[in-house]
Amino acid sequence: MLLSAINSQAAALVSDIDLDPVTPKTIQYQVQGSLIKKMVLVVDNPKNYANFSLYANDELLLDNIDIPHSGQQQLTALIKLPAPGKLKLSLRANNAILNIQRLEFIDIPDQHVPQFEDISVSAGIDKVSSIKYGGPTIADIDNDGDYDFIVNNHNEESSKLYWNNGDGTVTKHSQNLARWFMHDLHGTAAGDYDNDGDLDLVVTQGGGNGTDPSKANFYTNDNGTMILTTGDVGINKGGRGRAAQWSDMDLDGDLDLMLINESSLTHEKPQHFFYENKGDGTFTQRTIADLQDQEPSRSLITDLNHDNIDDVILFGPLSVWLGNGDFTFTDITAQFPADVIALHNIMAVADLDIDNDGDQDLYLARGKEVEHGKGEAPAVDHDPITQEFSIKPRGFKGVDKFEFTAAGKIKLHNYYFLAQGEFRGKDYPFFLGSKKTSKVISAGQVLEIDPSEAQGWPDNIAENGVYFGYLGKGHWKAALVRNGDIFWNFKFSLSGVTSTTTEFIPENRNMNDILLRNDGGKFTDVSREWQIQPGGNTLGVTTGDFNNDSHQDLFLYRWGNIGARISDYILLNDGKGHFYTLTQHGANDVGGPGNGDMGQAFDFDLDGGLDLLNGSEGGEWYLYRNKKNETGNYALVRVGYSPKAHVDAIGAEVKITTAQGVYRKRVGSAGGVFSQSLLNIVHFGLGSAQTIERISIRWRNGETQYFTNKPANQLFDTDKADVKSLQLEQAQTNLRQGTKLNLSAHLTPANGDTRLQWSSSDENIIAVDQQGQITALGNNGQSATITATSPTNGVNAQSNITIEPWFAVPAKSLTLEPSPTKLLVGESLTLTATLFPAHADNSELIWSSSNIKVVRVDAAGTITALQPGTAIIKVASAKQPTVKDTIKLHVAPTIAPFIKFTNEKKLRDKVWTQNDKITLTVEYHAGSGNRVIASDEGGIRFWLRHFQSKWVPVKDRVLIDASALKTESGKSTMTFSFEDLIPSAELPAGQFYQLRASFVSSNGKMYDATIDDIKIVPSVH
Repeated sequence: MLLSAINSQAAALVSDIDLDPVTPKTIQYQVQGSLIKKMVLVVDNPKNYANFSLYANDELLLDNIDIPHSGQQQLTALIKLPAPGKLKLSLRANNAILNIQRLEFIDIPDQHVPQFEDISVSAGIDKVSSIKYGGPTIADIDNDGDYDFIVNNHNEESSKLYWNNGDGTVTKHSQNLARWFMHDLHGTAAGDYDNDGDLDLVVTQGGGNGTDPSKANFYTNDNGTMILTTGDVGINKGGRGRAAQWSDMDLDGDLDLMLINESSLTHEKPQHFFYENKGDGTFTQRTIADLQDQEPSRSLITDLNHDNIDDVILFGPLSVWLGNGDFTFTDITAQFPADVIALHNIMAVADLDIDNDGDQDLYLARGKEVEHGKGEAPAVDHDPITQEFSIKPRGFKGVDKFEFTAAGKIKLHNYYFLAQGEFRGKDYPFFLGSKKTSKVISAGQVLEIDPSEAQGWPDNIAENGVYFGYLGKGHWKAALVRNGDIFWNFKFSLSGVTSTTTEFIPENRNMNDILLRNDGGKFTDVSREWQIQPGGNTLGVTTGDFNNDSHQDLFLYRWGNIGARISDYILLNDGKGHFYTLTQHGANDVGGPGNGDMGQAFDFDLDGGLDLLNGSEGGEWYLYRNKKNETGNYALVRVGYSPKAHVDAIGAEVKITTAQGVYRKRVGSAGGVFSQSLLNIVHFGLGSAQTIERISIRWRNGETQYFTNKPANQLFDTDKADVKSLQLEQAQTNLRQGTKLNLSAHLTPANGDTRLQWSSSDENIIAVDQQGQITALGNNGQSATITATSPTNGVNAQSNITIEPWFAVPAKSLTLEPSPTKLLVGESLTLTATLFPAHADNSELIWSSSNIKVVRVDAAGTITALQPGTAIIKVASAKQPTVKDTIKLHVAPTIAPFIKFTNEKKLRDKVWTQNDKITLTVEYHAGSGNRVIASDEGGIRFWLRHFQSKWVPVKDRVLIDASALKTESGKSTMTFSFEDLIPSAELPAGQFYQLRASFVSSNGKMYDATIDDIKIVPSVH
């Protein structure tokens, strides 16, 4: 339908029209004024929910804005029109015939709209669909000055660590974080618990639906090698792991650990675990009364009262606790509005300063749980234009019936199910027609159904399954039957469906998000005041200033349609007490796989524009680059370790002052569900401000650092502080004609920026390069002044150099710096030789080895151990051979790690009886220079395993020899009884027994020995 054009933006574009999902309406529109406009939609919805979309010349301007309830309502959103002049606007409704009472556009000329582009493929991220678990972890894990990240997947697809290459690409870590298939991984957190300069990882995992509590996976980062050290660091209690949070709970400068768990099915307490960092590389568990037994399992660390002590927000329902800095917390939940405290389905929380008043406000994202939802009706989507119908019932006992029309065959696709309990491993068939012809397909497969295959409707639909019956004249009937609580998750789509009727009222998936303003410690619901879009089904939220206008924005992850992604919302903060809703931002994959989940905003490429790493539940990971179109100025502040106590960046506060305002941010996550980011390269949008008056950084121990009077649009680094004082070692010296000398500079503070700009008052007399090396080019008696200047603030120092006649300066001594004298075959290191005086005329050195078959040395002093033995390495002056030094090296053989049964043949060949006991003895070696660590093995672990099939165990009997811990090599013995084991001949087909011994070396690798098919016969009485 084509409506007459209405050109004036002050008048309604359309009024009092009915918008049928089957028939979009098109109007001609003359674009005038600003291309950025606020759309105001007044609509009457006859159903309990609906959606509205807007196109311009087939370009999607507004994607499926939620109309969350029945009746009249007014909605607003921000759009950007493509160009001035005439265009066609297309209005589309879904899920209801809407009465559009008024649609108008209002110019918003000063609002900058961020735009993103998908760089996932070019960056090098795996593009594979997977179940997610509450967003990624972003952190500079190797502390090289840019952000690395972990994409958290749940089971079939592993969680993965990606290293930032600094050129817009990433490299996947050599090992996945899942250690076996279907590892049931959940949230992750990165923090430097041992203060060694790189970040360690905690990867949480589930606890077998509460029946098999699991310990978190603790990885110590050894220069990029992730070594599983769960047992070594003292993580000794398992639960239904969901999240890990690093926090300095006792304010002693090191990081303690919170492990947040889902409630136990047996209601075992405590629910959450808290570990104190003892400062020696280990933790001890602490009790935190009340907090440890709170029910919610989603969490965010923040600082609500601005006391520089971490506070904890748990949510599902809200539970808020102020940290006291002594491993105690105070419950302040009552300071929140009563109706907010009563809310459930809080899926994610972000802390941000919406009004730039210096305190942390909160955004509560609310949505339907992907699983559970007992008592809810099925969720349903139908697009009559694409003829796509989708349904997602809850997995509990019940029958859901619907009818539909289709012209010809139908295609069932986008099929997914995850069984629970006793139904795991069983088929859930599709029954066709009155004969109930059974079809079984796996998740992800497609089933095409011709009407001829599904004639009629069966008399009995009591069996578990999906029933389809063709009733003639394009009319179909369907039923989903569940005779118990059999699914965690279930959904499918049907293509070719022209109309639908359900015997149930489809679930309204809309829930209102909540914006809470922090008013001096009291939290006020300002959702309506700030024009937060009503409704939605928001699974995640992240925050940042996406257009660099100095106001904090929000990115909302909408679960969307059952069968395909819709655009997520950006809420743009206008700085005047309102948010604009935007879907036209480019950080979306409309129609792509999966549903909205969670992500993080961060500056991946350090160009001053906030980028996004977004995950789609059941879909892919996406890295979106901010194109920085029409954005304001910015500053990036990298917070390293504090200069005195070397305290890490977690919890540090950064404050920037410009002529336009004061802005504060805290090092932490940009919103949270189950994972914790460490965003220590803090991003600030500065709007029109081109000059920064002051940057202050406060670490959680109270140390501070400042930058003053700086231009905007650059990265500031606390490891490159402004220089306070600068001195040259030689304030005045003579330099022999024609010779060179390296000048040394000493600056304060210790973390000052070491970059220097060197200059000479006369390059023809004394030349200087940018490394501080001077050369006497002039004549005897001539002088020049050398100046070293810090580019950070102009602080400088000078040295007056006078040329003197050349005279010989022979070498007097040569000393090898201390170094290891014992090497393993294959090891290399570079020796350092110091010549005195440093400016001796001939600095050329000659290196040699007394036994080149044992140790080789090159011209740079790099030695390589080739075979066991002894060699003497000598370094001598090339012109003065008597000036020399030597070092004696011993090379030992390298022994590769191993473990083996000492009596393997006997163990393998013997037929054992049920009343036998079997003694296993192993020899082991952790590898030269390594030791046996606990990891999650506990020492040398002995296994007697009953397998259903290869890699699918029925039951394990395990014994652990902890005495082997911290040893390099040795023997270990344990004894098993075969009592109560089923004789081998009586096992079901394919089942068998296995003996296994295993350990983990300090190199991070596991080693094992196995003997399969151990034969057990009945006892002889």
